[in-house]
Amino acid sequence: MSKRDYYEVLEVGKNASPEEIKKAYRKKALQYHPDKNPGDKVAEEKFKEAAEAYEVLSKPEKKQRYDQFGHAGMGGAAGGGFSGGFSDIEDIFASFGDIFGGHFGGGFGGFGSSSRSRGGRRVSRGSDLRVKVTLNLNEIVNGVEKKLKVKKYVACQHCHGTGAKNGSAFSTCEHVAETDR
Repeated sequence: MSKRDYYEVLEVGKNASPEEIKKAYRKKALQYHPDKNPGDKVAEEKFKEAAEAYEVLSKPEKKQRYDQFGHAGMGGAAGGGFSGGFSDIEDIFASFGDIFGGHFGGGFGGFGSSSRSRGGRRVSRGSDLRVKVTLNLNEIVNGVEKKLKVKKYVACQHCHGTGAKNGSAFSTCEHVAETDR
């Protein structure tokens, strides 16, 4: 089985800009997304094919090699099978989360969800803030603005986070219990 030309898959010209390639991939990915086509093996294959094409055409060094050598220049990509470096659709979601502005996880229903929850772990200073936002397909395609309320914890200016009345009016217990170890 021979592979289709990546430009043909995404329906873009060889001199398409990175933005045009990204837009074309997004259109195909949304058109053939498994959530939109449950159980449709043809749509699933087209989804994988679009992801593979984008994986190559979105990276300048891979695109240059593909333009020069075709599928043969992609390290055996001409020989059938899904060779975009993905083992399954889960890998596609993980790799292309940036296209849709979110994390993909949890199988085909992964739009807007993430299996990597922070749970009750403490966030260290300067770390990224992660928020789960549920979006429907229409919002993903057309874009949407949502307002988020974020609580910011700040140390009290009076006690500096100690809980003592003036920040220094606390004392340590003088009775230290000694234990045998």
